[in-house]
Amino acid sequence: MRNATNPASDEFQAAFFSRMGGRQQFQALFEHLPGVCFFAKDAEGRFVAANTLCLGRMGIKTEADVIGKTDADVHPERVAREIRQDDLQVMRTREPLIDRVEALFIRSHAKDWYVTTKLPIFDLDGEVIGVMGFVRPFQGGMRESGLARLEPVVAHIQQHHGERIDIPSLAKLAHVSPRQLHRLFQAAFGMSTQVFIVRTRVQAASDDLLLTDLPISEIALQHGFYDQSAFSRAFHKHTGETPMQFRRRRGEVSDEYKKTATGHKTPPGREDRVKVD
Repeated sequence: MRNATNPASDEFQAAFFSRMGGRQQFQALFEHLPGVCFFAKDAEGRFVAANTLCLGRMGIKTEADVIGKTDADVHPERVAREIRQDDLQVMRTREPLIDRVEALFIRSHAKDWYVTTKLPIFDLDGEVIGVMGFVRPFQGGMRESGLARLEPVVAHIQQHHGERIDIPSLAKLAHVSPRQLHRLFQAAFGMSTQVFIVRTRVQAASDDLLLTDLPISEIALQHGFYDQSAFSRAFHKHTGETPMQFRRRRGEVSDEYKKTATGHKTPPGREDRVKVD
């Protein structure tokens, strides 16, 4: 960024970066920021850079394997479309998108929620040529945004998503009424408590679709759905794909990822399963 009040500082900075061969070396910093995924894409949405953690979450071994690909190659259709819409908004308005809370349907951390920040990338003439950003876990974001009372609620949902979850009991964890809890979830995630629960179940089930050969009906029961039909409807609503389409299209999972992924839990008793229409 140019400093209009001190041209000498611009010259000093430009000379230093010229000796570096550009600013790309700073990208190495993202390899050492715990939990932070860095990415950069061109104006067409094609990846031009990604750090190791970002690659791992997408199930990709090396940066070379993702260069030139788009989000449509690594995410379900609906998720990829939403990501692209955000990218286009950042590039069109030339304004950054700061701390967007979202659920990402990706690999081993599928039960987690994240905060995404995106900024436009400019060329030497000031024209927008792409978008760059990073993703970090959301837990710190709840504290920073004054929503700390949601932390035990989100943790409970993530740990017990396969069981019956009672909204009044969740409200007690946050020391608020069910109506207040609903408002908190709307403020933090832009959705109701019940929709948050369903999306968490869908995300958690995505790993078993990729990592195991379990029948879809069994995966549905393990992750809190009453039956396969309810699971398929919810999965399609939140990803734009059926569970079978998701499994077939993203079925090539690296051996390294399989080694690090956690095993699936024993399904709860039938009486604990929740019907989701």
